[in-house]
Amino acid sequence: MLTLSILSFLLVFMVFIFFLVSSSYLSSLLILESIVLCSLVLIISIFWLANYSLFLFILLLTMSVCEAGLGLSLLLSYMKTTGNDTISTT
Repeated sequence: MLTLSILSFLLVFMVFIFFLVSSSYLSSLLILESIVLCSLVLIISIFWLANYSLFLFILLLTMSVCEAGLGLSLLLSYMKTTGNDTISTT
């Protein structure tokens, strides 16, 4: 049970860091991927404790792969048009 609370705290902490880091698209994408990884570990541990089926885990894993591919393609197209990956606030 302590592991679930630590994983939940880590997930909330990563979301907080995501909102603080806003200078680069690449760092934002890396933090988003770590949030997805933390949520996958949290879901697999909850399902292991409750003896549920892993269908939702496979669905979330599929969505995270699609999110990673889409984010990387958007980052590459943005870098191709502008030449950098920094976020301008003006």
